[in-house]
Amino acid sequence: METALDMPLDEVSPEELKQLVSQKYGKVATCPLERHGFPTGKAFALAVGYPEQDLDRLPASLVESFAGVNYPPSFKEMKKGDYVLDIGCGAGLDLYFSSKIVGDSGKVYGVDISEEMVSKANANMHKLGIQNATIFQSHSDSIPLDDGSIDVATSNGIYNLSPDKKAVLSEVFRVLKPGGILRFSEIVLKQELEQEIRKCVKDWFRCIGGALTLERFTALIQEAGFKNVKVISTFRNARCGHEYAVVADIKADK
Repeated sequence: METALDMPLDEVSPEELKQLVSQKYGKVATCPLERHGFPTGKAFALAVGYPEQDLDRLPASLVESFAGVNYPPSFKEMKKGDYVLDIGCGAGLDLYFSSKIVGDSGKVYGVDISEEMVSKANANMHKLGIQNATIFQSHSDSIPLDDGSIDVATSNGIYNLSPDKKAVLSEVFRVLKPGGILRFSEIVLKQELEQEIRKCVKDWFRCIGGALTLERFTALIQEAGFKNVKVISTFRNARCGHEYAVVADIKADK
């Protein structure tokens, strides 16, 4: 029986893709122990570099729906008093760590397309007594923040899931302060994949359907107006299913 995940990508509109992404990650939020077709949860977070001693002291609800790609190097860019944006914040794991870095004089904002993830993230922040976090339900191509309000914009593997990639980078550029930093961990491709390999919605959630080559991704960042675009590193980890997929740590300045 054919499902929405089996639909050909060329027959799905950008708005339909957004809705499918929202539904999929909503299920990760509400049913974290089910199989989702991609790795999630605490064991996966450990596999991509999160310190065990940090995760062990956190409530299960903060970790069980984790679906990123890397332990964020963006934490190194943050300092006390900073205003931080986490794009695709999920249940709030990275928001929690960011909130501790920026302290009471700083602020962290989370954006997620899934209503269920936003609800779970808000509940987690309340449970942990985090008072410097605000979370919005919104797509990353429409960020509900003022121009020039953010010091560091971070994302942990959700850019490839966005249909309108230019709009996302344009929004990130808009909300960053002059001199602000983009620091993304993202799935990219070592070379273009044949269309036959990424032909259906299921491939979108495998993080290859919407993934770009590293060269194309960095070119789009530059086209959005960023400068000093640097590929800090590329590597394979537990999120890289396809042989051409790698995680890229990318930094750029506004």
